[in-house]
Amino acid sequence: MARKKQKKASVILGKKGKLITPASRKRTIKSPRSIWQAFKKRSTKSKIIIISSIAVAIASFILLILPYLPHIDFLVRKPKIDPKPYSQAAADSKQGATKISDEAIQKLKGNRLILPPIGVNAEIIEGRDVYVIGKNQGVWRETNKIDPTKDGNLVIAGHRFLYTAKNGGYFYNLPELKLGSKIYIRWKDTVYEYEVYNTKTVLPEQIDIRDKDPKVSKKLTLYTCYPLGSTAKRYVVEAKQL
Repeated sequence: MARKKQKKASVILGKKGKLITPASRKRTIKSPRSIWQAFKKRSTKSKIIIISSIAVAIASFILLILPYLPHIDFLVRKPKIDPKPYSQAAADSKQGATKISDEAIQKLKGNRLILPPIGVNAEIIEGRDVYVIGKNQGVWRETNKIDPTKDGNLVIAGHRFLYTAKNGGYFYNLPELKLGSKIYIRWKDTVYEYEVYNTKTVLPEQIDIRDKDPKVSKKLTLYTCYPLGSTAKRYVVEAKQL
């Protein structure tokens, strides 16, 4: 009878000249239990270094993704403000009304900037520089001699992202405003309506964004840092009073 051919086991040369078969190679893969046992055998100093390294890695990861979480929240919830009461109040003021009829709008604190498409209703803060809005208390009226009642360019700045601010900053989603988007300003006892006619990115030294537009008598300019997490540029939204 012909002898049965014996199956040859494939071999691999391991460390120190030892032969490792496929079966023995599987046994070399460490299980979570064996990793834990190896960790327990380490010195206290070594354990502290390992735990600290893991903690730093996790914290770094969180800091990296945190600036993007408000945008994910925006895409999921799509927060918006109903523009109808503001649109009606603006129409009433054009027809000579001296008081806002909507009680909810009346109760709002101070002068306000309302961006319905991105769910922003922020107080307009007065002061010498952008630092007056601190940890996202509102938005800053940079051109303190221009308001919705006067011709010129009303410039308002706001934070894009702050780690200390809930959901980033008031202007976090400013780039989501599109051409034709409506913007409202409640100034004292009147609501004014604006329409976005241009958006752009500029360098910080391009101060001409504060200039008047000869084609727009009452202009509104909103700007914030760009891109996200950087101050390299400014994102600018230009609107005209209707």
